[in-house]
Amino acid sequence: MAMRAMYILAAAGALLSATPAAAQDGDAIALLTRQDVRLAAVAERLQAANRALCRRLMPLTGLVLHSREQYRAEALGSAFANGLIAVAAVVPGSPAAAAGIVAGDGLAAIGGHRTDALVKPAEAPLRDAAFDLLADQPPDAPALLGVVHDGQERSVTLTVPAGCRALVEIRSASSLDARTDGRVIQLNYGLAEAATDDELAAVFAHEFAHAVLEHRRRLEAAGVEKGFFGEFGRNQRLNRQVEVEADRMSVHLLANAGYDPMLVPRLWRASLGRRVGGGLNISATYPSAEARAALIEREIADYLGGRAAPSWPGHLLARRDMAF
Repeated sequence: MAMRAMYILAAAGALLSATPAAAQDGDAIALLTRQDVRLAAVAERLQAANRALCRRLMPLTGLVLHSREQYRAEALGSAFANGLIAVAAVVPGSPAAAAGIVAGDGLAAIGGHRTDALVKPAEAPLRDAAFDLLADQPPDAPALLGVVHDGQERSVTLTVPAGCRALVEIRSASSLDARTDGRVIQLNYGLAEAATDDELAAVFAHEFAHAVLEHRRRLEAAGVEKGFFGEFGRNQRLNRQVEVEADRMSVHLLANAGYDPMLVPRLWRASLGRRVGGGLNISATYPSAEARAALIEREIADYLGGRAAPSWPGHLLARRDMAF
């Protein structure tokens, strides 16, 4: 693919203990990066193909960034020899790859702003500030970067497309979880490692749908709680409503990106889908795996009968401006 978004390697305060045991015998950063680039390939397709559905856009560069303070010292090696914010990986075929940027390069400037002047956000790594600065650059305009390689800085101009704005990352956790707060979309390492490419696309599309439909903003405006109290009464009803909306939206996002929307019902009927759905311990917030598969099949039959794209799911997008 010619276009990739910027994706960020997840923070890992306890990197070696949080990843599977095999990671302790090898390069834990490399294992996480491998899944991050794999996720990037899926996410970029969806972000670029669905830009018309999103209200906030960002340039898609192909950079996978991380910052030094995300890791324990013994896991670092030479990853940050060129600066505190560095390239963890570059997605093949991306604008960054075409410009000759490689893993280990430092990112010294974005759009004329020096990254050494960035302030670390509260309760977040420095790379979050770098992401925000890059995401704030004008979409569909050249991205101007200062890149450090072997201690030498050079100016790089990337010709980049635009896509839906989201920080996408792999979390260093082995459980089969995924989540989003509307700004950041996170898939756990354990889930990404267990998923096929099609299953990864289906899972990501669901979380991406939450962001497109601005569910976090709408739930917060309605005073809806998550967690323990999210399992009861009005909280439970509205939390389930947004999960159903995300399931339905996910097939339109996949179709627009050239995927078969039937990936989603197949996921929920597969072993991984049943495990992700909680098995016998399913939350009251979610329908059963079979109910989700049947609901999604109805959405495809009603709105994507020929599985054709582009799809404009106006019946779902209209809900963004409706109060719960």
